[in-house]
Amino acid sequence: MTQQVLTLCGSMQFIEEMESIAAKLVAAGWTVHTPQREEAGFRWESVTAQEQLQVKKAYIDEHLDKIRGSTAVLITNYPKNGTNGYIGANTLMEAAMAYTLGVPVYFLFPIGAQGCQLEAESIVEGVWNGRINLATLNQ
Repeated sequence: MTQQVLTLCGSMQFIEEMESIAAKLVAAGWTVHTPQREEAGFRWESVTAQEQLQVKKAYIDEHLDKIRGSTAVLITNYPKNGTNGYIGANTLMEAAMAYTLGVPVYFLFPIGAQGCQLEAESIVEGVWNGRINLATLNQ
């Protein structure tokens, strides 16, 4: 059997939740990639606008590389900014890339009412309703 590789995507505000999910999936035999924890604590205001672009591009490039080598992607769309099932710009970009590569995209929670709801719903493989669903991944 090929090694199962899952990449988690979502708001950096929820890095601890993503790392907790990753630990459960690793215990179940999966290889799991999360965003770089350092990005969550990066002090964007401490660098110039040009440096912000360079740093952000490096974080994006690294995470997209993880998606390229994945069996599936899980969007950890926790409530944020008053929106249940929140999906930010980076996360939508990551989900769309996975979709174009033929990598199944799953959402942890139902997709909330927001500007990109239709786009997200059109590429979703499944919604896990807040529970890790290994059976879906092992199909």
